[in-house]
Amino acid sequence: MERFSFQTTLHGSGGFAKVIRGRDNTLDRDIAVKVLSPLLTEFSEPDQERFKREARILAKLSHPNIPAIYDVDFDDGKFLIIFQFIEGQTLRDIINESGAVPINQARVWFHQLASALDYAHKLGIIHRDVKPENVIVTPNKESAYLVDFGIAISAEDGKKLTKSGFVVGTPGYMSPEQHAGEPVDERTDVYSLGVTLYETLAGHALRHGAYEPLSNLNETIPPQIDDLISECIDDKPRRLETVRLFSSQLSGALQLPSRPLSEVLTHGKLHEIALYLESLSAADVANLPAGQRDVLISKITDVVGSNEPNLEFPSERFLQLMLTRGVFLPRDDYRDIVAPGIEWAFERYFGSRLGKVTLRDAIEEAAFISRGDAHKVLMEEFTKSFERSQLDTKEGWFLHAVREVIIALMANPSCTESSPVLKDGLKQVNRLQRARE
Repeated sequence: MERFSFQTTLHGSGGFAKVIRGRDNTLDRDIAVKVLSPLLTEFSEPDQERFKREARILAKLSHPNIPAIYDVDFDDGKFLIIFQFIEGQTLRDIINESGAVPINQARVWFHQLASALDYAHKLGIIHRDVKPENVIVTPNKESAYLVDFGIAISAEDGKKLTKSGFVVGTPGYMSPEQHAGEPVDERTDVYSLGVTLYETLAGHALRHGAYEPLSNLNETIPPQIDDLISECIDDKPRRLETVRLFSSQLSGALQLPSRPLSEVLTHGKLHEIALYLESLSAADVANLPAGQRDVLISKITDVVGSNEPNLEFPSERFLQLMLTRGVFLPRDDYRDIVAPGIEWAFERYFGSRLGKVTLRDAIEEAAFISRGDAHKVLMEEFTKSFERSQLDTKEGWFLHAVREVIIALMANPSCTESSPVLKDGLKQVNRLQRARE
């Protein structure tokens, strides 16, 4: 039996490679196979040997956010690199499907990506193609992997390749020096990482030469994030020098305000309130002095109810946080969060997109962890929403999301009374899903 078997369908592709899924039959594990054969037509024999040596160096990479390289095949004119297969979506797919990523989620991923790049840079390897397509996020959204190191090279070889007139990278993400075919170093990856962070938080690509501050698009993003990205995309001599500094400044930009909550609620910006709220547990929120709790909920419901386009992202962020952090609030206070949360998650259109995936995830989590009055509120409000839904007209993702919430609500120990609407609804969703398989 052959050690490796390969699927014929394309799993992914890039400017110089295609990726197919396969199986390591000896070790009984899935693999990803990157086929880089088109590169062999571009370079002289010495250049090909440099790429082969670089692939051998890459095979030594061992980092939790870089897929492991298992093997290479340079025989018979082939250039194959066999990788660990990572289940998940690319960051490009996430942005295309859901738009802007909440900053608390992006923060985790970009610390991981910076760590992966820092590790590679210490080995003298420059990625040169950091972009959303080359980031894979696991289904639980907890880990991000930096991929496509198969065409990464050392700074020294980068100089040689550019002298040969060959530029590797993707327009829009390449640094000016990379685009011009000039020598590159770690700062090229810093540039691309900053551009990718901007797109992740904005939901659209950075418009070069016309920077639109993220803190204007989304008031829960601190202005310091704009400062960080500006330093990443500055001219090379003034650019942030290392990805380690990137990670440090990212942490600094998202530090909890040093002022007490009373002052933040009185005079703070929306991003300060969001950072403070993120630091609190559900018990902390419930134990706030009644006045502070009332002001907090009033501010959130005022932002959500404004229907102002520039407050869409802050509204989403506050609802996402409070759906899980508000499960110990009095019933009416929690209803003020749940009712718009469900509407925004399942019923409202944002451009061409129906609902907000971040809020659907938060509602599912709340349905699982809520107890007592909070669970009753969720049951009541979701039942109302479900009765308004026309399931026959909904796409598969909608049916799946509804099913997950219903199951979480019904499996919750607080569900001591049967809900005929949700019980019948689960049967209907299951029937529709089976019919579409």
